[in-house]
Amino acid sequence: MTRKHDLDRALIAERPSRYCWGYDERRPELLEDCFTEDAVWEGDVGAAQAVGPIQGRQGIVDWLTSFWPHQSDQRRHILLNTLIERQAAAEATTLSYLLLLSAKDDRVSLETTGFYRLELVGSEGGWRIRHLFAGFDAPFWPGRIEDLGERARRRHGLLDLSVGESDRR
Repeated sequence: MTRKHDLDRALIAERPSRYCWGYDERRPELLEDCFTEDAVWEGDVGAAQAVGPIQGRQGIVDWLTSFWPHQSDQRRHILLNTLIERQAAAEATTLSYLLLLSAKDDRVSLETTGFYRLELVGSEGGWRIRHLFAGFDAPFWPGRIEDLGERARRRHGLLDLSVGESDRR
């Protein structure tokens, strides 16, 4: 192992935390720095409901920051057991467990749990996320999906708006 390999490994392992910090502290410049220009953010809830895909660095940052005016709580994305599953000279994959907490009115509650899988690329500018997959164990939106209007569904990345339509009839 070389010093560069060790430094890259530290920077790769740090990138998921920088993503979470940028979101939780509402710092769009940190979020922007996390992604490649052509990045993709996607996920699912309970391996059943797709979220996204959201395309491109600016599209991802715009989508993530669009939550902030609607969240009156303080979110904390807690990452656990981050693994570097694969590391090559210019590509890497990380896996992390997620605990998503919400603090409001002197209470802290668990919003959801899940995992992040990040595909990263390295360059002179550092390591950036090319693809982020978020696997949520339970919904992170309020109430039942069937009760969300079209705007709320889009805001939460639920791009298949037909989900739950049959339940309303």
